[in-house]
Amino acid sequence: MNDLTKKYQYLKGMDFSKQKVIADGKSKTIYALDEKTAIMFYKPHLRSVTNKREGIIEGTDIYRMYATMFFLNLIEENGIPTERLENRILNINGKMAILIKRCKPIPIEWIRRYYAAGSIVRLFPIFVKEGQKFEIPLNKYDAKIDVSLTGGIDDPTMNESYILGLGLLTKPQFDEADSMLTKIGDILNKIYKNAGIKLVDLKMEFGILQNKIILIDEISQDCTRANDMVTGETLTKDAYRQHKSADEVLATYKAFLKRMCPDYKKLVVKL
Repeated sequence: MNDLTKKYQYLKGMDFSKQKVIADGKSKTIYALDEKTAIMFYKPHLRSVTNKREGIIEGTDIYRMYATMFFLNLIEENGIPTERLENRILNINGKMAILIKRCKPIPIEWIRRYYAAGSIVRLFPIFVKEGQKFEIPLNKYDAKIDVSLTGGIDDPTMNESYILGLGLLTKPQFDEADSMLTKIGDILNKIYKNAGIKLVDLKMEFGILQNKIILIDEISQDCTRANDMVTGETLTKDAYRQHKSADEVLATYKAFLKRMCPDYKKLVVKL
């Protein structure tokens, strides 16, 4: 029995349905363990508002979790603080979970684009063409608001003056998060390139812990858009957006994970 197994053995007998739910969305559920820590379970849910597709593909949640732990460990090694509490996924009675630090989430999605794809092509057709490289990467900020509350607009776009003027962040906090987004992108670009993969864009979320910005949420096949450098074939959620079959999407998620981390199964500790 290793140290993590001993430390968290009590979780094996815990009824999580009786724990306080911090967040319960379509892609994950987070339960409080105490005032400082929480446990996060992923769900195999996928959605594409633009492509009008939403559903469940079993197994995608596990591949996302493996990828997230791999990337969070890598990012922590490069000096960027994250929400992950341990460097391993816990297998609790056959269910995978990640232990995290409780923090104040910032209700903004931070997007960094290296190549033109998705909504930017549809919204600005006279400025960009599909696949165009941005010599200066573009940063975009979307409010995390449920589409039912915005009159049908999914994650409305904000800018720096909105974020500061609405009191969501101070100027130093905004600059820190923006700088972290750039650094994370640089880290991912390097490892993607080494694996023969082109990073098209990425989506990050941040939180505040003890007045400091930390990276929260997942870094996975759902949150980056990436293609094989040779074939151009998608290796991430675009497979779902392209209406590929469930088996094809699952195979895509697994292929991405294996190229990033061939020994991904070592990222799990069984309690």
